[in-house]
Amino acid sequence: MFKVLIIDDEMPIHVALQSLIDWENLHAHEPYSAYNGKEALELMERLNPDIVFVDMNMPVMNGKDFLASASGLYPESQFIVISGYDDFEYAHAAIKYNVVDYLLKPLDRDEIMKALKVAIDRLPEDSLDANELTPTEIIATVRDYIDRNYQRDISIKELTDKFYFSKEYLSRLFREEYGCPIYEYVLKVRLEKAREYLMNPNMQIQEISDKLGYSNANYFGKAFRRRYGVTPSEFRKALPNDKN
Repeated sequence: MFKVLIIDDEMPIHVALQSLIDWENLHAHEPYSAYNGKEALELMERLNPDIVFVDMNMPVMNGKDFLASASGLYPESQFIVISGYDDFEYAHAAIKYNVVDYLLKPLDRDEIMKALKVAIDRLPEDSLDANELTPTEIIATVRDYIDRNYQRDISIKELTDKFYFSKEYLSRLFREEYGCPIYEYVLKVRLEKAREYLMNPNMQIQEISDKLGYSNANYFGKAFRRRYGVTPSEFRKALPNDKN
């Protein structure tokens, strides 16, 4: 089965591509998601997807800049542009980087299927199974996302929406791999980072609380005490050579 990546900052596009196409019938996994070109390049390094849908007008890194990097790094991946703009510059970039097709929004199922057929025909014969992710690799991708976004209160729904796996599947795999529920791992990462910040005497506790994404310092303090048995202030006072 081959892998598909959708890159677009509009969630409805992800939902539309997910629902319009019978991916299993095409021998494809459910598509992975990225919301800008920079995030997509990081994800492609782990996934090496076979087919990539890419929007041209995105924040952080637009489709043109993404294609300039990705087409060279992943020459066997097939790129399909999806754009809300019938723009000459965008179209020229699509031609330059040999994309499969340039589809305009709103998306039409028949046009998507035609583009997919061409993309599949272009794929190397040995690519369909070569890069299939194991369950361990799937969960490593989820863990990496949490590690990079610990400062936000990440929910399981966010993860299921982003990676297009069911709550039950992700929760089961994560617990089997790391021995704890996802929400507990998120809390662990945040509070371990809190201990690191607390070792810096120049950082105020309120500043640390804000940096970790807690709604207020009291909530942060209670969470820290539940995990470590002391408040952030008590933890800091117990540090060697503390001058506060």
